[in-house]
Amino acid sequence: MTDQEVQKGFEEVYNKFWLNYRGKVLPKHSDEWERMNTWAVVLMKKYPFMEQVVAEMIAELGQRMWRREDGS
Repeated sequence: MTDQEVQKGFEEVYNKFWLNYRGKVLPKHSDEWERMNTWAVVLMKKYPFMEQVVAEMIAELGQRMWRREDGS
């Protein structure tokens, strides 16, 4: 793995994926929620070294969604 591959992984995972979804409230099982999960799977396959990070991001987004739905 090159420095450029690592940089590209972090850039796509954080700058594109995370910043796109961090403030959105997506209803579970909505089309957008499914697109987000599909993108996450693609990122995990594309950047295996980022798999755990992406999984944690999805978990965090899910928790945020549940907190907002519960009014917490």
